[in-house]
Amino acid sequence: MMRALARKELRELLPLLALAAIVQVIIVCSSMHVNLGIRLVTQSADLIPFVGQDAIWQVFLVGGLLAGSVGLRQTMWESNRHTWQFLLHRPLPREALFGAKLAVGAAASTLVVVVPILWYALWAASPGAHASPFFWSMTIWAWLLCALMPLVYLGAFLSGLRSARWYGSRFLPLAAALLAMFLCYGLSAALSWHVAALVAGGVVAAGYVAVILFVARTRDFS
Repeated sequence: MMRALARKELRELLPLLALAAIVQVIIVCSSMHVNLGIRLVTQSADLIPFVGQDAIWQVFLVGGLLAGSVGLRQTMWESNRHTWQFLLHRPLPREALFGAKLAVGAAASTLVVVVPILWYALWAASPGAHASPFFWSMTIWAWLLCALMPLVYLGAFLSGLRSARWYGSRFLPLAAALLAMFLCYGLSAALSWHVAALVAGGVVAAGYVAVILFVARTRDFS
């Protein structure tokens, strides 16, 4: 049953994931000066990888948009299609059903960011790839953002799951998640407290998961 639910979630998310993956490939290839006939990034050849690069931020912008879209797709889409009752009548506890949704959505949306960053970092670390110094420590900020990206997904998931009438208040969890993400990243960037930023992000993420499971358990989906 859990495998069937995971396959169902992946099947429904596949168009979003494929579109985001294609855009990420174009961005990374443009950063590596690989000609695909399409350029989303205009970048100087002497720019140091992971230092002041708009391309890396574009990777995270696409990842953030995907994470938010996936969270809403798994919740508001079910509400609009009136399929919650069908799903909830499966022989599974609500916590297990929503836990499976969260696991698939978080993993898929995070991988679409992690894989391009890892690909670009391996290229940057390869001898002769570019005429610039490179150290793996230069990628810390990128990995930190990868670790914080699930906050966007969880905020969107909770926003779509809530039954608030007004969209302004309904999307407060997403706004709060974005704020928490920026605060954690600022803590790391300003004070170099990388571990503290990761711990703070993990605590916020755990809090979101707890609230999501509480709403899922108590909400009337009829």
